[in-house]
Amino acid sequence: MHDRFTDDEYCQYLINILASIFPHLIIEGGADEPFYQAAKGNVKAVLYFRDNYPRSLLHELSHYCLAGDRRRKLDDFGYWYSPCGRSAEEQTKFELVEARPQGLEKIMCEILELKFSASIDDFSGRPPSDAFLNKLEAAYQEMRLTPSPTAMKVLTALRNNNNNTQ
Repeated sequence: MHDRFTDDEYCQYLINILASIFPHLIIEGGADEPFYQAAKGNVKAVLYFRDNYPRSLLHELSHYCLAGDRRRKLDDFGYWYSPCGRSAEEQTKFELVEARPQGLEKIMCEILELKFSASIDDFSGRPPSDAFLNKLEAAYQEMRLTPSPTAMKVLTALRNNNNNTQ
């Protein structure tokens, strides 16, 4: 289905689907870097994704689905972020928190028939480690069998809407 739309149109299509599931969350593209801004007072939480990339939207949505109520009260879910150029130790820490969201993202991509590839957010040219790919695959299997309640809502909505447009 994605090939019938521009990335902007497809992202808006996904945002429209998600609006009914998350009425207290604003999902907004066009960001230079992804970021989750927790709700403050009467201001809704905002999930920013990079530019107009559907994969970025799905990746950030995966973090949201897995964050849980406590982390959703914290900007960027309380995670740290080190830009590209991480040490080996920093990269290992990064990979530890990325396997589960990417496992969920992989399922979303399958439902929407988008190409998935593991991301280590490192532009050095080195490939993802076997350990990371194994953790990602285990997370993918976990999410297929026992997704969190929030992830289940999203997966169901994506399946229903994708089936209705084919």
